[in-house]
Amino acid sequence: MSTNAATGDVEHSPDRAMRRMTSNRVAAMIRDAIAKGELLPGEQVRQQEWAEKAQVSRPPIREALEVLTSEGLLEHSLNRGYFVARISLHEMRQLYLMRRLLEKETAATAVWPSDAKIAELSELLDRARAADARADRAEHMKLIEQFLLAVHRLSPDQLVVQAVVDLWARTSAYRALSFTAVKISQIDDNICMGVLKALRENDRTALCEQLLRPTVTVYEYIERSIR
Repeated sequence: MSTNAATGDVEHSPDRAMRRMTSNRVAAMIRDAIAKGELLPGEQVRQQEWAEKAQVSRPPIREALEVLTSEGLLEHSLNRGYFVARISLHEMRQLYLMRRLLEKETAATAVWPSDAKIAELSELLDRARAADARADRAEHMKLIEQFLLAVHRLSPDQLVVQAVVDLWARTSAYRALSFTAVKISQIDDNICMGVLKALRENDRTALCEQLLRPTVTVYEYIERSIR
């Protein structure tokens, strides 16, 4: 590689990194809109609209949409654009089945956390309770998800952890739309307290049981809905 070429790479790498950060921020904004039910299955995600919302140019918007399409949250139609994915109950059953299998592995391999990590998890729960108290359903659900995924990330099997995170992203729209029916809000605080207690006591059996309860609950709900 020539010196100029190498210099050019160095000069442009901050620009690439900045655009990647911007596209990641936009992708997070769109994921959040789907999770909150602001973008519904089948609804078009317009590039210009999101460029204006995020106050960015079109290229990072396109990159964000491509990432979300690869995650299965969006579908791309040639000459029509990007749309929030429509997922059938049969497809959702398979996604939750995969979650059930993989989350069992992360729970079984989670490394017992330090006191500092326990404090971080407790603080997340306090914030979730505060959101629930002020009837902020979307924020409550977001914080509960952050708590549970933080526990899954205690596993050293990072490829499995990443697959779990990706599956949570793919099922986020369904969780948002089915929040009332599944009644997750009524059990999540108890589940999280059970998870935290299991972590404090290094109780692997209780951790596996409590950590998988949200996934198992929704999976069983879908199974009943299909019958």
